[in-house]
Amino acid sequence: MRMKKIYTLLFFLTIASCGIYAQSLQLQTVSGQIIPNGGTIGVKGTLYDTTVDVSVEIKIKNISSSSVTLKALKVVKTLPGVQSAYFCFAGNCFPPDINLSPNDLTLGAGMTDANFSAHINPTASAGSALVYYKVFNTANPNDTVSVFVQYEIWHLGINDLSNATAEMGAAFPNPANEKFTVNCTLTGFETARLVLQNVLGSEVREQTISGGSGKIIMNVGDLPEGVYFYSLFVNGKSISTRKLLIRH
Repeated sequence: MRMKKIYTLLFFLTIASCGIYAQSLQLQTVSGQIIPNGGTIGVKGTLYDTTVDVSVEIKIKNISSSSVTLKALKVVKTLPGVQSAYFCFAGNCFPPDINLSPNDLTLGAGMTDANFSAHINPTASAGSALVYYKVFNTANPNDTVSVFVQYEIWHLGINDLSNATAEMGAAFPNPANEKFTVNCTLTGFETARLVLQNVLGSEVREQTISGGSGKIIMNVGDLPEGVYFYSLFVNGKSISTRKLLIRH
């Protein structure tokens, strides 16, 4: 009888423990794709004006069956030059010196909030930045979800393009099924790259482009359906980026 009581107690403790550590939060891209907990989102771009903010919007979803109250935490890992990082959460944007959101966000069961965004102010400074964000349940700090945001910010001045041009046309067909074609023109550059990325910023295809003009054909028949972005990279910098839909 005593052993039965012990086993019963252990059973209820196990159930309680599972409830304490159950994850009720989920991060998503704007298009609704789930971001793995602790995953990385890549934000790349070439800016003619590096005083303009570079940002990414992230959705927060309550996947539990009860209401939760949340806060957001920012941790800067790498920040080159005089760049600054800040974030917007629950309808407010906070200055770079604020790492923990002063306000809370309450989400009902199954609700999604689309007011969370992560920003970098380049302040005329190019380079790579890495910032970690964590959203957590105030009633249970172990109930968290997080993401790394990797920024690649480069600057091209007018003089950089005075004797050289790189152009990328629209992909066709779009939506694509088995493959798509892009017209590219390079003048004054020896080589470039056409890169296809998913919405998390991971490169899934890459093809080298030689100088001159021509058509680039990229096979996508084995890739999952969804939203992708194709970019023209010259000298390691993204000159142009456009959206591609893949549908099978």
